[in-house]
Amino acid sequence: MILPLIAIRVCRMTHATNDAGQTAQMFATLADEAWQQLGSRPLADLTLAEIAAHAEIDASLAVAVAGDPQQLVLGKMAALDDQAVLESFADIEDAGAIPIREKILEALMHRFEVYAPYRVQIQALNRAARGRPDLALALGLGLQSVTRRMLAMAGDHCDGWRGLMRVKGVVGVVMVVARVWMKDDSPDLAPTMKELDRRLQQAEEWAVSLRLFQQSHRRANQSSEQEDVTAGRYGVDND
Repeated sequence: MILPLIAIRVCRMTHATNDAGQTAQMFATLADEAWQQLGSRPLADLTLAEIAAHAEIDASLAVAVAGDPQQLVLGKMAALDDQAVLESFADIEDAGAIPIREKILEALMHRFEVYAPYRVQIQALNRAARGRPDLALALGLGLQSVTRRMLAMAGDHCDGWRGLMRVKGVVGVVMVVARVWMKDDSPDLAPTMKELDRRLQQAEEWAVSLRLFQQSHRRANQSSEQEDVTAGRYGVDND
């Protein structure tokens, strides 16, 4: 009797795994369609029935899988953030030993690159968030989450209250730089890169003055500054 019971449990687990995979695939298909429609109409005009019809998924099943268009749009952003993080991870690994700040700059800049084709969708979400506090909160938490992941990937694990403040500081940088990015039609996003670099430098200086880094980081920063001063005395360019 034991073996048949084990076989039944294994069979059920296999079916559950397959069902979960199918549900994730349906959600991704619906999310892609919702994201595409968001590029041509406001979020308030999206309906799950129309999204499901275009995605060739039963409307009732779409409700069970997705809930509402807002959840689909947020799900698409989560997928784009995953893409940005994983691609940045590969680039950082290939780059070898580079400073943490350069890794953060690379990761944040790549996220802007990933979202570059979707400025219209971001504008639509920004407008919708003004009248939807739950959407504004979800967007803020999503940005904070992906920022924390990027900082950890770069080597800044953001532990404790100081870490949380550093995360929020970088989130603020991204939100400010996004204003430049929205108007940046250059092929290489050079104006965005310049603004991001400047704002990150400014945020780092504030973080140091507010003692948001551990003592070891401050010592390393002071040592680096001293090396630059010393090099300058002897006419050496560290760049």
